[in-house]
Amino acid sequence: MISAFVQAGGRSTRMGRNKALLPIGGKPCLEWVIAAARAVTPEVTVVTSDAQVWAFCQERGIALASDHYCDVGPLAGLHAALARCRGEAALVLACDLPFLTGEFLRVLRDSFREAEAVVPLDAQGHPQPLCAIYSVACLPVVTNLIERGEQRLGRVLEHLRVRFLAFSEIAHLPGAEAFFWDLDTPEDYQRAQQRLCQR
Repeated sequence: MISAFVQAGGRSTRMGRNKALLPIGGKPCLEWVIAAARAVTPEVTVVTSDAQVWAFCQERGIALASDHYCDVGPLAGLHAALARCRGEAALVLACDLPFLTGEFLRVLRDSFREAEAVVPLDAQGHPQPLCAIYSVACLPVVTNLIERGEQRLGRVLEHLRVRFLAFSEIAHLPGAEAFFWDLDTPEDYQRAQQRLCQR
């Protein structure tokens, strides 16, 4: 029913190097995300145009896809996921979320019913559109926004029937406070490494 797509095409300007391949706990961040995704689906594809990530995935037999649109940002990755998806919905994940768990992603999957998308909210109530599930029926909406020059992923949610998964619905899960910790900056990376050391 669901295929997973890990978005690894970001330029990582604030980090200064590719976030997908940053070592966390002895393996690249990308591997943590893929492992969590495989708890809900055997179909995991990495969406990237980065040569290093492409080579990394090829060596390990990980399915790959590239953006149809250039210089559009995360919207292009969502478009690539929906266009490539063989199921009825795509689980779309950022590559820099090393503390996602299969248990959480199963809750996310099981919340996908009548809506066109299910998007979790973090503890502050902010939507997490790069840790969400989208129906393949959303593809025309995404395509239309891109063709109109839109680049903000959040704008997609304004055009869909979205089921927002409140943080209170997942707060009981182990590690919930760190599910949405991403690695935007060197400080974020240091904090993530410290968290792993404390386990």
